[in-house]
Amino acid sequence: THPRAPLASSRCLEMLSLEMDQAETATYNELQTNLATASRELQLTGAKLQQRTRDEKLAQGTLNALNELPEQTRVHTQLGKAFLTEPLADVKGKLETSRDEGRKDAAALGEKKTHLEAKVGQIEGELQEFIQAHIKQEATSSS
Repeated sequence: THPRAPLASSRCLEMLSLEMDQAETATYNELQTNLATASRELQLTGAKLQQRTRDEKLAQGTLNALNELPEQTRVHTQLGKAFLTEPLADVKGKLETSRDEGRKDAAALGEKKTHLEAKVGQIEGELQEFIQAHIKQEATSSS
């Protein structure tokens, strides 16, 4: 993530509220809402990406440990409070599937995160331009 500079001081926002008409206020509010929504979605996507990456690493670590066992080994898997005895090959197959799905999901979430970072940056830029345009209007109208 990139550090975000404050968009404007409270004094600037007070000047903006005095300078903006009703349509401009609606535009400003829409930009703020869009930024909040995109930022929230970016945060959720980042959390999902971290979780899927953890799940993938856990599956891979367990698979590595199971690969050291002889093929005829029967392993126990948890089902609620009970344990089931399963052939090693079945457990390895489930773990490989889980690992592969985790990789696919992580790749898709990584692309989504990149897209959302760009979207947040674009909205921040639009909001900054909007604020700068209105600060200039205030500065020129007070001269």
